[in-house]
Parts: sequence; C-alpha cells; structure tokens
Amino acid sequence: MLDSQGFEYVPGMTLMDYRRHIRARFPWFADLLRFEWPHDPGRIERLSVLSNEFETDDGDGRGESYRRAQRDPMVRLVGISKLFCLAAGVESLDAIPPEWRLLDVLGGDGTLAKTFDSLRPGRGSTVITGDLAGNMITEALRAGLPAVRQQAQRLLLRDEVLDAVLVAYGSHHIPVEDRMDVCQEAYRVLRPNGRLVFHDFAEESRVAYWFSEVVDRYSRNGHEYPHFAPDQLRKHLDNAGFNVVDLDYVYDPFVVSAATPDAARRKMGRYLFDMYGLVGLAADGASEDETADRVWRLASDCFAYDYREIASARPEWKTEPTLRFDDRAGEYRAEVPRLALVAVGHKLSDRDSGNP
Repeated sequence: MLDSQGFEYVPGMTLMDYRRHIRARFPWFADLLRFEWPHDPGRIERLSVLSNEFETDDGDGRGESYRRAQRDPMVRLVGISKLFCLAAGVESLDAIPPEWRLLDVLGGDGTLAKTFDSLRPGRGSTVITGDLAGNMITEALRAGLPAVRQQAQRLLLRDEVLDAVLVAYGSHHIPVEDRMDVCQEAYRVLRPNGRLVFHDFAEESRVAYWFSEVVDRYSRNGHEYPHFAPDQLRKHLDNAGFNVVDLDYVYDPFVVSAATPDAARRKMGRYLFDMYGLVGLAADGASEDETADRVWRLASDCFAYDYREIASARPEWKTEPTLRFDDRAGEYRAEVPRLALVAVGHKLSDRDSGNP
C-alpha cells in the first residue's frame, strides 16, 4: 500500500485502502488496531527491506517456495495444536472459548490461522495473522483472514486487547537487540490473565544444527540467525513483566503421507526443499526425485534425538526420521522429529499477582 510518501503497505493497497478493507470485513478487528502510524517517513519502506527474504524467490528471497510448502498446514499439526492449547491454557482445542483472540506474530500467509479454523469449524475464536512481509499479508487477506502487516517489536494493536500472543516458527529471525522489545510488546497488548507463547528451536539443538549445516549452506540467502538458549528466553519474559514463566520442550514434527514409502519419503524431501529454499541442492542438474532423496538423507543425518534427559518426553516421540505404514489412514507416513523450546508467560491481573 502507498502512504503519503508513495510506498505500499501491502502490495496494491495503501494504508487507507487497508483500513477500509478491515473496517468493512472485520469491524471487531478494526477496533483493536491503532491506525495512528508513527511520524516516521521511512517506516513502511523499511518494512519492505526487512522482509525481503519472504517476499519473492528473486534475489535473496524464498517467498514463493515457502508459501508453496505452507499449502498443507497439516504437516505441522502436532506442534501447532500443542501451541494453541498452551496459549489458551487448556488440554484440548475443543475447550477454547468462542470469544478467544490470539495474535500469531510471525504468521506468514496465515498457515496457523487456517489450521486452527480447520480444527474448529464453526466454533468461533479467531487467530489474527501478523507478519513483516507484505506479500504474506496479502495472501492472508485474500484467504479471508484478519491480518496486519507490522514488525514484531512494534505491534499495531491497542493496549490489553488480546487473550494470547504466539511468537513461533521464525523467532530466531528477530534481531537479538529487538527480542526484549518483542516480549514487552506482547505484554502490552495482552489482557490481564493473557498468555504469551514463545517458540524457538534451542541453540545447539538438532534443529539448529539443520539450519547451520543444511539451510545456511544450501539456501540462497544463508541462515546466520542465532537461536535462543533456555535461560535467555526465560530472562526475556521475566524482564518483560510476565509474572509466571513455564519453560519446556514440545514435540513439533513434520509429517506427510502418501501411497508408497518412496512417495512419502520424496514428498517430505520436496516439502523441506520448499520450506527452506534449498536451491543449492538442485544446482547440479539433479532430477526432482533425486533432489528430494538427497534432502531426506540430510534430514536423517541431522534429526537424531536422545530424550532420556527430558522429563516431559513421551513414548510416541520419534528419535529419527521414520517411514511407516499408518493402518488407520491406509497410507505410508514420513515423519521428521523436531524438539522445540517453548516458554509460556502469564500476564496476571493485579489481584492474582498480589499487587494492590
């Protein structure tokens, strides 16, 4: 969108156009937004610079391949479902009340919102998609989702209007110097008794190893982003004002299904190739199947776990990428295990926190 300086807020839509669209389509959401854009002429232009990686596949980007991978939101169903339950403080998605409101800060084109809606059809509650990339927000709006383009450390929402905030699937992309601001902004927009769920793959974890040894080496733009250590994550939430911080590990695998073992394995390989933009693996003229097989082998080398030191580990958590026949689905299932570090911060009311 174009502001007074001529810059687009999202592709093809000015800030005024966006305001009109949100007011007409989601009047309740328009009431949560603060449209007073800060007096900073370069602000919207900088959004485009900062979000370049996820805008297109040109230059340093991987936007199109990333959106292609996101078309099947069920691939991450296990982890996504758990994050929503943690955000609502419930054991089952069915227990989330219809008036519940969550902001997915790093929401891309709305993958988590679509997953949530598919799991709770017609039951109310809303996931708001936020993202830095204009093309991502455009796709979310086209899908009929409430969405806002903003920086994670400068949310365009009013104070104390949300029940939950989720920062997940890309939190290591947040610059180190801005991470405290992200937690403080989440605290600001949460109602009393609201929750922040902050998800990352811990420094020195198997997923961090995948990023450093595969994504950084074979993606177009590399991947030199520091992940979080457990003590750092807890400290950020503590310092932001959250009264209670729970820190634990969440099983967050990739799962795909197909008619044969080869098809399932290659489907997973193609998914990982698109998800992380691993264009360097196809640069030698290998076929699509050969490339998918190579990605699967790299995943098998990277994602190997020993859960003996994790008290919350469960027997169904896989210790390495697996291929097996799913009797219930009648298909072969490829699963790549990932263990995520998740902190849950509670913004208690004055009464619950003991303040007068």
